[in-house]
This record gives sequence, structure tokens and C-alpha cells, in this order.
Amino acid sequence: MYELIYVSRAVVDLTGGELETLIGPSRDLNAHADITGMLLYVHDEPAHEGFFVQLLEGPQESVERTYERIRHDALHTDVTLVQRGATGARSFGGWRMRLATTTTDAVLPLVVGDDVKRMTSKDTFTLLKDTFVSRALLTAETVRAG
Repeated sequence: MYELIYVSRAVVDLTGGELETLIGPSRDLNAHADITGMLLYVHDEPAHEGFFVQLLEGPQESVERTYERIRHDALHTDVTLVQRGATGARSFGGWRMRLATTTTDAVLPLVVGDDVKRMTSKDTFTLLKDTFVSRALLTAETVRAG
């Protein structure tokens, strides 16, 4: 099993409904490629900006091919690889692509404490690029989903 985590900046701040519409075709492609995972959309309310944190898992060739397609998608910029490599088992085996949304106000205090009030959107993106932070956010959303 192979996994890959990346983060990126959304070109426009998206609503939950827009995200659901956009992710539908990806779920079909993922099912065909034996890919599971999670897409977390982080809305930065003060900056009116959005960020994607995504984990893809499955056969290495399929994951890398999917990531290459994602990198060229016009929905986001600054696509940044956070981590890739072999893993023991799937973390999101039941989801072709689970979608979760949250806000920086809800999640960043869990990671950075009171310093979150002094952060800008640039700092948010920098923070999301940290392997520990991105994985912690994905894990927290998994636990929250039950």
C-alpha cells in the first residue's frame, strides 16, 4: 500500500455544495483506480481563502498518476507534496474519497494554540505544509466522522 499527502490553495473559496459537485467525478475515477482517501477543505474565514489537504492511498502507480492529474487541475495553485511512501494499511479504506470541511478557527488552535490569532493566510498555508499538521488534521476529521 502507498500513500501521498499534498496541500494546495484553492483558486476561489468554495462552499460545501460546490465541493460535493466537484468531487463526484473524482470518486468514480478513484473507484476504478482502487484509490481511497480523504479531501479536507480548510476555509480561512479572516482571509476568505481556502486550502486543500488531501491524502490518497492505493497502488503506487495509481496514486502517482492521480496526483499528477490533480497537480494540473485549475481549481488550485501551489500544489505542494507533503509526504509520500509505503504504508502498512489503508487509513480510509471505506471511502473512495471522503470530503470534510472545516475552518482555520476550528482546527488551528488545536495545533498551534493561542498563536493562531496572529496568523495570516500565508502562515496558514505554511502550517498546513507541515507533515505532522496535515496528518493530524486528516486524522482528527476521521475520528470526528466516526
